[in-house]
Amino acid sequence: MEDIIIKAKTTTSPKLYLDFFKSYYKEKTKTLRFITTVIGICMIITGLWSYQRLSIITSAVLLGGGAMLIIYPHFVYKRPYNSVKNNQITTRFEFYSDRMVEINASTREEYAYSSLLKVYETSDYFYIYHTPENASVVDKGGITKGSPEELKALLSGKVEYLVKKGRKER
Repeated sequence: MEDIIIKAKTTTSPKLYLDFFKSYYKEKTKTLRFITTVIGICMIITGLWSYQRLSIITSAVLLGGGAMLIIYPHFVYKRPYNSVKNNQITTRFEFYSDRMVEINASTREEYAYSSLLKVYETSDYFYIYHTPENASVVDKGGITKGSPEELKALLSGKVEYLVKKGRKER
């Protein structure tokens, strides 16, 4: 039997879910946020311009709509976050030379590194994406065999690897 190179355990928490959803939606809605910001600014400028030329209601609708288009996309992650923030799941990870294994109370999944989409690293976590919608989250503090640096070295040679800036390093 092949030796396990790295072992880790992650227990989900509100902090983990918040970090994940903020990161996921920030990346996923990058284009949408840009477009809505441009449209929002145009609406605000038009609302200010129309204040003396059209009705105050038209101006208020343009100003309010523009502000909403600028602000709302930055908080789109809150609905899915609130629906799962209190769910607690413990997942164990085993990393081998050619694959990773994810084990929780109900399932055991194996993923060949060649099938992984990408890995994002933050100061606290590795987000290992299997699909654009599905990721495993490995808590750096939960690595029990090996180190975060060893996991980074293992994954960066096998899959697209991105480092995201996060809070100050521990």
